[in-house]
Amino acid sequence: MHDTHLFKNILKYLEDQERLSSRKVKKVHLSISEFGSLSKEHLLEHFKEAISNNSRWQGLEVEVGIIPFGSELEITGLEFAKRTKGRKK
Repeated sequence: MHDTHLFKNILKYLEDQERLSSRKVKKVHLSISEFGSLSKEHLLEHFKEAISNNSRWQGLEVEVGIIPFGSELEITGLEFAKRTKGRKK
């Protein structure tokens, strides 16, 4: 299924970003093209389903914006949890 492959790639990207930053991703910002094949509702439904099956991602917030032109799906931003005291920066 195309959606499953898509979300596996997104979650792999988030894992890589967590490893690079040494912080947990708390929110991911996505944008989808207004004229693409993805709808905001469909994307959110499948994304929430994908993260609900993995306790690592529980609490991850997802925000989807719609753009008039551009890539069908793009990660436009990440928000990370604050560093805890005692950890090196």
